[in-house]
Amino acid sequence: MTATRIRELLHAAPFKPFKIHLPGGDKIRVPHPDFMSVSPSGRIAVVFGPKDETYTLDVFLITALEAEGPKPSKAGK
Repeated sequence: MTATRIRELLHAAPFKPFKIHLPGGDKIRVPHPDFMSVSPSGRIAVVFGPKDETYTLDVFLITALEAEGPKPSKAGK
C-alpha cells in the first residue's frame, strides 16, 4: 500500500469511513480523519481505536483499504 492512497482517503471531501486490511486478516476501522495519522515519510501510520487503543502500522504491510458505502435506508421496512 502507499501513503498517498491513505492520504487521499483521509482528506476526501466528504470523508467516508474506511477499513484497513492487514496480512493476518485483521481489519481496523477509521471512522474519522482525526483517528489516523501518517508519518511525514509515509512509512508509518498510527490509528486510534474507539477505546483509546493505538495501532502502529507499517504502511507497506497494509494489504487493502476498503471504503465504506452509504448505510442502507430503513424506509422500506
